[in-house]
Amino acid sequence: MDGILFYWMSWIVWVIVMYFIPKTVPFRFDFLFHLLAVMVLTGYKLEVSLFTMHLSGPYLFFILCVYIRKQSIIKVMELICGSLIITLAYASFQLFSLLDPIWLIMKPSYLLCIFLNYLILLLFKNWKHRLFVLLIGLIMGDIIYSGLLVYHSLSYVALAYAWHDNAVLILGTNILWRMLELVGQYIYSSSQSRLLSKQRKENFNQ
Repeated sequence: MDGILFYWMSWIVWVIVMYFIPKTVPFRFDFLFHLLAVMVLTGYKLEVSLFTMHLSGPYLFFILCVYIRKQSIIKVMELICGSLIITLAYASFQLFSLLDPIWLIMKPSYLLCIFLNYLILLLFKNWKHRLFVLLIGLIMGDIIYSGLLVYHSLSYVALAYAWHDNAVLILGTNILWRMLELVGQYIYSSSQSRLLSKQRKENFNQ
C-alpha cells in the first residue's frame, strides 16, 4: 500500500525528535510542526482543471524557500541550479521508465534512489544542501512529469503517496550516507591521533 513507508518513517522520526531531542535544540519545534503538517496535508488534494496534486508538496516547497532566504545570492543561485538538475533528472527518469521500461533491471524506486543520490553527491558537499536540493528537485520533477502526462491526456496525481515513499527512501539513503561519512571521519581522526601519539613516544624515547 502506497504511503505506508512515508507514514511509518515520519512517525518514527517525529517520536524520536519529540522525546529524545532536548528542548533547547533550536530547530526542534519547527521540525516537529512542519513534519506533522506534511503528514496531515498529504491526505488532501488540490485540483486545477485536469491537474491534481497533494498539498504536502507545495507546503514543503514554500517552507524550504522560506528557510533559504538568509543565504547569499551566490549560494541561492547554486541551490537553484542544483534543484533544476535534480528536477530534470527525476522527470527524465520517470519518462524513460514509462516509455522504455525494459532497461529497468530492478525496482524503479531503488534505481531512482541510487541515481539521484549519486548525482547529488557529485553536486554538493554540504549534507543540508543535499537534502534541500533533493526535496526541491523531487517536488518540481514530479509536478513537471504530471504536467507532461496531463498534457497528453494521461491521468496522474502529482506528489501522491507513492512519491512520498520514494522521497523518504531517497532522503533516508542520503542521511545514511552522511552517517557513514561521519563514521569514516571519526575513524580517520582516531587513526591520525594514534599515529601522532606513537610518533611522539618514539621521538621521546630517542
